[in-house]
Amino acid sequence: MINCLLIKISHSTRGVLSRSYRTLSSEEISLGRGAECTIHLLDPRLAMHHAVIKRLDDGQIYLVAINGELSVDGVVQQNIELSHGKLIRIGPYQLKVEPAPPDVDLAVSLMLLQRLPDDFQDLKLRTHEPLRGASSFKRRMALWMAAFIALVFIGLPLAQNLIPSLHKTMAQLPLGFDRVWSPGHVSNAHLHFGSQCFNCHEVLTQRVSDQACINCHQNTAPHIAEPALQKRVFNSHGRLDDGMRCAECHKEHKAPHPLAKQDNNNCVKCHADIKSVDPKTTLADVKDFDRSHPDFKLSFIQEPGKTHIERIAQSDGARLIEQSGLKFPHSQHVGLVQGPNGVLDIRELNCSDCHRGQGKEMRIKPVEFKRDCQGCHADQLQLGLGDKTFYVPHGDEENVMNALTAKVPKDQTRYASSLKENGCAYCHEIAANKKNDSVPWRVKKVTINQDWFSHAQFNHASHRTQKCEDCHQVAQSESSHDVAMPDRKSCLRCHSGNSPKRKRIASSCMSCHAFHQPHLANSK
Repeated sequence: MINCLLIKISHSTRGVLSRSYRTLSSEEISLGRGAECTIHLLDPRLAMHHAVIKRLDDGQIYLVAINGELSVDGVVQQNIELSHGKLIRIGPYQLKVEPAPPDVDLAVSLMLLQRLPDDFQDLKLRTHEPLRGASSFKRRMALWMAAFIALVFIGLPLAQNLIPSLHKTMAQLPLGFDRVWSPGHVSNAHLHFGSQCFNCHEVLTQRVSDQACINCHQNTAPHIAEPALQKRVFNSHGRLDDGMRCAECHKEHKAPHPLAKQDNNNCVKCHADIKSVDPKTTLADVKDFDRSHPDFKLSFIQEPGKTHIERIAQSDGARLIEQSGLKFPHSQHVGLVQGPNGVLDIRELNCSDCHRGQGKEMRIKPVEFKRDCQGCHADQLQLGLGDKTFYVPHGDEENVMNALTAKVPKDQTRYASSLKENGCAYCHEIAANKKNDSVPWRVKKVTINQDWFSHAQFNHASHRTQKCEDCHQVAQSESSHDVAMPDRKSCLRCHSGNSPKRKRIASSCMSCHAFHQPHLANSK
């Protein structure tokens, strides 16, 4: 909402300046010759809809040309920021940004600099003489048209909705009289029941309620996991007028435009000063990805096999240690590496040889020994010499010991010790012995994190033109404890905030974050 103080400056017949003041409040303040314009200027040298005053994505108020020209110091411009003292020519008018009182966002003065020539006024007066008898005909025509419009656009739709028998009959037809009330095409998502208006408009003349949306979208998660906070933030009256409704972000009857709004305004309403919404929150303020966004937080699984995670900021480098249970140097698995058959077995490994994408977003599949590791590391499970070599199974300590009992019952202890020191331990960390365990040793449970950014969404398919190492610095990694996830600076090489910048892609909040959070992970 923009609160604007308009100061109109005019000349009297004696050349004395007079000022009139008017306060305007609107999302957009239009200027032009059209009668529907907020600032109506009756001058033929202006377009019907010449320009509009509105707030752009950067939060500043601009004068934006629509069908006419705007100029500053003789230079024609499309968007002009309305900063203090700015002088703008709008056809024959001059608009000046004045000092704004404390109760308004903007104060502008408007003065006519070039009056119409006298011969134009004379011609205008002579061409407005009415035709004889035209007024009575136009009056009758206007009355008939008014009656027709009232019947088609008010009477028939009301009758369809208020007379049960007519409503039942019209429900069987693909179109109804009340279709004329539709402000636009229904979105593709709702097209299959687009003619059944009462699915959403439950009460005649009342706007769509949130409950009407929830009737179909029952499994849609809320934005906030805590029910009391969710209700206080989005359903409280006063802070956001009468609360935040589903329809604030999901604009229906606007096809082919997306059903969900794709700008940052509604997000920034709360997250620009998040503690005013929830004083207990640990979240940082966010206004724009480029200008005001905290460091990324990575999700670390705290215990193997558990769902509890802890989110650690990437600025806290000392704590960015992954406890996967594996011994894995990335540096030995990138580029040309020696295979299991000696120095003549040189292979070229790429990231996609082990990290395989799946689905339309190319989510990375979990690494599997049989598919991704066995081709090079089968020797670690080979025991014995010469023609007495044999393999033990991978994946379960009991099965390994049973295989040793079956193959080498007399040397079971020696081979078990060899596996602990060189075989399984080549890739796995060995866990501490437990009292009365059925096997002499166990490997630590493997816990490979598959979702580092649990509060964001990332599409690898959209980045397939980039090399993996452009974002994941693994060429020098000698330890499986290293975390090679890209940070915010890495993303800003290609992405900007809500506004595009040179050689960078505009990225709104919705580019990485979903509003309806699934709340699947217990994080802090």
